[in-house]
Amino acid sequence: MASVSDMKRATGRADSEVEAILTPPRQPRGRPMTPLRAKYIRDLVIRGRSKHTQEAYIRYVCDLARYYRRSPELISYEEVTGWLYHLIKERQLSASSVNIAVSAVRFLYAVTLGRETLDLMASVPHMKRATRRAEVYARSEVEAILTAPRQPRHRVLLMTVYGCGLRISEATQLKTSDIDRARMQLRVRDGKGAKGRVLPLSERLLKELVNYWRAQRQGKAGHDSPWLFLGKKAGQPMSTYAGQNIYYSALKKSGVRYKGGIHTLRHSFATHLMESGVELPLVQHLLGHSSLRTTALYLHVTARRLAEVHSPLDLISSDGIGQ
Repeated sequence: MASVSDMKRATGRADSEVEAILTPPRQPRGRPMTPLRAKYIRDLVIRGRSKHTQEAYIRYVCDLARYYRRSPELISYEEVTGWLYHLIKERQLSASSVNIAVSAVRFLYAVTLGRETLDLMASVPHMKRATRRAEVYARSEVEAILTAPRQPRHRVLLMTVYGCGLRISEATQLKTSDIDRARMQLRVRDGKGAKGRVLPLSERLLKELVNYWRAQRQGKAGHDSPWLFLGKKAGQPMSTYAGQNIYYSALKKSGVRYKGGIHTLRHSFATHLMESGVELPLVQHLLGHSSLRTTALYLHVTARRLAEVHSPLDLISSDGIGQ
């Protein structure tokens, strides 16, 4: 079985790429923010772009300026195309990362600089992303992963990710006030695309949450923090990096074959719901997807459904065959 280090290396390139995109650019000390950057940030905020989107867009525009060593307003559309070619060929960024860069520069020139962008749209189209069917864990494998951690906090974090189909960024941002015991619901306040949603809370998950609270939060330092899963720094939530490490450790201890990062638990949640007969639009709501097409990517050919399929040959009468 692959070691934890092997698992991390398998997704290392993607993780480092995402980390580079989402790490907010640092403003040099003593250097004021340029008017262009200030206006760009203002335009992103006014149009409701999420914090992560703002940081990603700013980082790519800064990268464009560094590449040509001059302000983006002095860079031609042809040069923007050359920079994108550099991202694809030299830095070998994924299609999804390049598409974020494309959106960042389109927003800059069309909205912040107010320019005509028909030529830009034509020269820097979005890349087509390969459709990949993610692997999922069997229910027995999920059970092994969820019960592997000894610490209640680690165990209940993984149970929350799988039991509610959360992204790790959503799970780590949960607050104690997001749990509605009376209605048996869990509220996601700020999901992807700044969309919130309300999810059913299972009896088993609630029981684990109560055990976690009594064992590691009640009467202890940080018990009054609003965050459900505390981070290392006082008053701060758990980081997504820490959540991923909890998953990798549990996976190694469980002995289950590595099939992907912690997001695989979310894939498994969706697939297991569909296997049990839950309608696709309802799964779409639970996952927080804007488009049903995105949810349809979770339609896997499962072993159970495959076993139910019979060859058309079996429907033909064998009486006349061979005569």
